[in-house]
Amino acid sequence: MEEERAEIALLTRQTTQESIVDYLRKLILSHQLRSGERLVQSELAEELGVSRTPVREALHQLASEGLVTLSAYKGASVTDFSLRDLEEIYCVRIALEGYAANLATQFISNDDFQQLEALVSQMKEMFRLGDRLQLLEVNRDFYSFLYAIPNQQRLYEMIMQHLDLANVYRRMAFSLDSVYMSTVADHEELLSALRRHDAQAAENLTRLWLQETADALIRLLREMD
Repeated sequence: MEEERAEIALLTRQTTQESIVDYLRKLILSHQLRSGERLVQSELAEELGVSRTPVREALHQLASEGLVTLSAYKGASVTDFSLRDLEEIYCVRIALEGYAANLATQFISNDDFQQLEALVSQMKEMFRLGDRLQLLEVNRDFYSFLYAIPNQQRLYEMIMQHLDLANVYRRMAFSLDSVYMSTVADHEELLSALRRHDAQAAENLTRLWLQETADALIRLLREMD
């Protein structure tokens, strides 16, 4: 009985923590909490009607996502997003990923195409469910698979490094309806280019979407200043 009660208490705490993470993430990504704003555990706990423990764990989770910065001296605060950092990351992504999409179109096999189709089907399901974070994860899986097709290891590693560096900005982008609502249609258009083995179209589409995403994020960051 005691063990069962402990499991129930753990489940309740985890559920509370997840709710706090979702709540704070939404406030940050919608810039209701601004860059550099302090997140005081005691104040958040009182506001949300919970103990400090799930708040502290939620802040650590958000720190792992890059949305919160933790300091031994200043405590927790919303990450101070850098416009220059964003521009530099997306400049590299546009160049590398456009080239990789071009190469992938030249080397893609039927099995590769079927795998990419399956991932787009998963994206459709996540979109139907309204699960933006899971859609983002499947989106990453799609590009991880696509960019591995040319079998150029250094190119692939550089792309995935910058894709992960852009993780916090990608999360921000998927909070924007202008990006989120077009995701599935964009990938279906890319599948069509891959099916036709139209390397230039695949490159142009990839570069265009990344530039449009960067532009939307730049506008968002400027609004947050």
